[in-house]
Amino acid sequence: MTEPGLEPTGERLLPEHHGGQLVHAEHLARYRLAAQLAPGRRVLDCACGEGYGSGLMAAADAESVTAADIDQATVDHVRELPFDDGAFGLVVSFETIEHVHEPERALDELARVRAPGGHLLISTPNAAESLVQNEFHVHEFGHDEFVALLRERFPAVRLLYQHNWLTSAVLDEAGMAAADGAGPVPLELTKVHGVEPGGELYLIALCGDEDVEAAPALPGVMAGTDEAHLLAHRLDDALRTQKHLNDEALAAHKRFEEIRETATWMRSTWSWRLTKPFRLHTKLRRRR
Repeated sequence: MTEPGLEPTGERLLPEHHGGQLVHAEHLARYRLAAQLAPGRRVLDCACGEGYGSGLMAAADAESVTAADIDQATVDHVRELPFDDGAFGLVVSFETIEHVHEPERALDELARVRAPGGHLLISTPNAAESLVQNEFHVHEFGHDEFVALLRERFPAVRLLYQHNWLTSAVLDEAGMAAADGAGPVPLELTKVHGVEPGGELYLIALCGDEDVEAAPALPGVMAGTDEAHLLAHRLDDALRTQKHLNDEALAAHKRFEEIRETATWMRSTWSWRLTKPFRLHTKLRRRR
């Protein structure tokens, strides 16, 4: 069940609807990163959705958490945040800037409310890796474009890269059953596939003064395996449908060639030539 008025659009994350799915894991990974920066700080969660990420940061002993929703009626308000200069030690803005009509102005405001020595943790999808056009996005940024905007406004910018990989994990009973995303699963993780910077799905940037290199531990969140199976079934169905359509197209083409060959043969016969005056007479009568 979702709260009244919060319909699954594919853009807003609804944990009760998307729980266990890859999109849930993507959002949770970002907020687990942010929660490590929250202790003892006043936090602004700009685009909080249902507030599950704000709750994570509050549970991580943030001094306070101020949450701002990202629905389209309020997203433009990020351009003029109703807070004093330097009001927050941590400003979080995940998957927000691509919704704003004046992103430069929005970034100026996020920089303004960041306290000296504080951080902005911000993410956006990589336009180069978008598979479909998102109707909710005003502008999707390329890797270099987004980095340039940040470095114009912050003395230090550390880039982090979020991407999705299939994982084969060997777990004990407790790790196998874990599903709440609350704590880490003991796992020695390696990789057999790499992605060069610029090919990431989401670019995350930790922005501040001169102390951004000591980034928190980098989190990963596993989603359910059902999605991979579902995608495999969908691909199989699509391939069967494509084969059926190809077969129909080949059959239609073959029938067309047969009809064309028959017509060519008919036009070469004596009977077709002898009856030509009658066909011409019929055409003239129809025109009258």
